[in-house]
Amino acid sequence: MTDLKLIEEKRLKIFKEYSKQKKKGLIFLIPAILFFILFLVEPIFAFIGIILLIPALIFFAKSMKHFQSFREIIKKELVTSLLKEQFDDVFYDQHSSIPVSRIVATGMVKRPDRSTAEDYIRGKYKGVGFEVCDIDFKERVEHRDSKGNVTVTYETYFKGRWYIYNFERKFDDELRIVEGRGWGISKKNLVKIDTESMEFNKKFAIYASTQEYGFYHITSTMIEKLLELEKLHRGSILYYFVNDELHIGVNDRKDYMEISLKKPINDESIKAFMTDIELIPAIINELRLDSSKFKKTL
Repeated sequence: MTDLKLIEEKRLKIFKEYSKQKKKGLIFLIPAILFFILFLVEPIFAFIGIILLIPALIFFAKSMKHFQSFREIIKKELVTSLLKEQFDDVFYDQHSSIPVSRIVATGMVKRPDRSTAEDYIRGKYKGVGFEVCDIDFKERVEHRDSKGNVTVTYETYFKGRWYIYNFERKFDDELRIVEGRGWGISKKNLVKIDTESMEFNKKFAIYASTQEYGFYHITSTMIEKLLELEKLHRGSILYYFVNDELHIGVNDRKDYMEISLKKPINDESIKAFMTDIELIPAIINELRLDSSKFKKTL
């Protein structure tokens, strides 16, 4: 079992040092700002402001170092322990991720101009293998003003979680289900499918290699389960069945498995944290990825 009391003791110690360094930084920063304001009256005040700003930045850097040490403890001790309690053959690395090329190859999201990814989890649940990570994909956007000057920004278009589930059976066709109208996904050699559920058709666009294959997966039960999963996630969600894999992307602008340094660590405070972990087996259970439908055929 995870020793929350021990982790809480470490949090309190780190938070004390973090607060101390931050307060010292503010002691220098506030007068530095005042002297920069006085610079409008007398230029010499800017020099004094710079002198005061340097120690302020040093103390803020020290406070951030303490914050990062807390984050390392949470990831190494708390996350790893909780994952081992839930899954088989589990592996976790906060600095690793599913390769961007593997995600882009699905044709469900466009290639990012910049990207960050972290919190890679790999394991098994009920015999179904899975990989999960947090991703943040950005695109390069040019802004031109009335004088023709161009500024460039990188704007997030997908931030959330990417899941890959691996089952025994390998299918020859592919199925794409995306919330919305399906803009931005690859539809080459695919046919559009509408279900008998008006609610589902309003929420999702469906494309498959053939209608037969599409309806093999999109049964009334599957529609019900996909709608339930959609309610569990904020933002938009997409599904991609290909070969022996199911990719699920959740674009909800959320950072998963994060705990505030300021909040006590106890059974109550990690409930939301556990919800992030429990979403992994929830998908397997809801879509019955461990059923005979996804087993090898003789």
